[in-house]
Amino acid sequence: MTTTDRGARAPEAPSDVSDVSDVSDVSNGSDGTIESAGSDSAADTRPSPVSETAPAPASAPSPATPAQVHAGARRRLPLRQAWRTFRSLLHDGIRGFGALVSRLFGLGEDWLLDRKRASYGLAITRMLLGLTILGTLVSNFTTRLYTFGGGAAWTGQLDYPTSEFARLWPFNIFPSIAANDFAFTELYLLLGVCAVLFTIGYRTRIVMIPLFILWVGFVEINEYVSDQSDNLTRMALIAIFFASPAERWSLDARRRRRNAGRSGIWPLRLWRFQRVLPEWSTNLSHNLAIIVLACQVSFIYVSGGLYKAGGEPWSGGWAIYDPIHVAQFGTWPELSSLVTTWAPGVAFATILTLLVQVSFPLLLLRRGTRIFALVVMLSFHIGIAVLMGLPWFSLAMIAIDSIFIRDVTWRHMSQGLRRAWLRSDPQSGRIQEK
Repeated sequence: MTTTDRGARAPEAPSDVSDVSDVSDVSNGSDGTIESAGSDSAADTRPSPVSETAPAPASAPSPATPAQVHAGARRRLPLRQAWRTFRSLLHDGIRGFGALVSRLFGLGEDWLLDRKRASYGLAITRMLLGLTILGTLVSNFTTRLYTFGGGAAWTGQLDYPTSEFARLWPFNIFPSIAANDFAFTELYLLLGVCAVLFTIGYRTRIVMIPLFILWVGFVEINEYVSDQSDNLTRMALIAIFFASPAERWSLDARRRRRNAGRSGIWPLRLWRFQRVLPEWSTNLSHNLAIIVLACQVSFIYVSGGLYKAGGEPWSGGWAIYDPIHVAQFGTWPELSSLVTTWAPGVAFATILTLLVQVSFPLLLLRRGTRIFALVVMLSFHIGIAVLMGLPWFSLAMIAIDSIFIRDVTWRHMSQGLRRAWLRSDPQSGRIQEK
């Protein structure tokens, strides 16, 4: 290649970074020719070494590069997003909790004030408790003087009562005349009359006062022959004072229907069993009494179940066998032997009763489990009444359990019994069913 060709050849591209900087320093001359960066004129335009080493002023910081900006944004974004998420969740949680509380309050208010709950069940409770008191009086009538009257002086409780109710007026009326056989019998019969009136629901509000006073005084004369049904009946009567036990299936309810719409002063309306107080107040008092009764029977079952669980007979599975084979409680020895013949059945009944008693409040939360628990406890109490000779204790427990059955179920059973009664009368043509 000739020298002319070499001079006409275009400059080659720089091979490294230093060449790139040299190329950037190339400038155009005044005549349009390209001058090299190594010429004198190019050297005059370069900054002095002092300007290269001078620090930048503090008031003018160097701008951040795009990479640094994106890196800082990535560091701040998760923190801001986490805080916004937490604040949103907290706000939604507080709002949801407030809505839940408001809804529960509304449901509770409706349940307490809307209408009287378990009115049919409480009517059954009233009747069964009245039968419990009446049955206790009738079954002990022939031995009343020896067990509770003047013949009970052998216990020492007539002169030195062990119960505070026997000293407290007006409950001490019965203990104070127990030594007088005639006066004791009259008061005994008066208590029976009050029990009958309470059972049929006649002037229930008025009858409950002497019934409660006389019953408490009667059972506290001789504590050696009392059982837990006496305490349960007493506690149930206290709660029923604030409820409406004669709202259904009573003579008072029939009187209210007959006098519906009639006006008068409040004593006359009260005598007719008409409403005197606002309905919401009576609904509140009635429903709170239902809650008290439900809690009371639940406490009895749970505490009894936990106490039984600590004993070896119940945990071992033979607790049902022992009491029905002793002379004190084994009223039907042949029947007791028949029931306890199969050992696995005895163990199953023992463990099942224990588990249902301990978990009784939880089983009430669902309809299916509630029916199962009530059937088990009903069978348990029937067994106690028949095999152990404690009918009045079992009847008192069944009376309180009646409030857990829904009103619609009681109405269906009542209508079914009415239809069966009318079908049994050939002269009645009011209901014709195939």
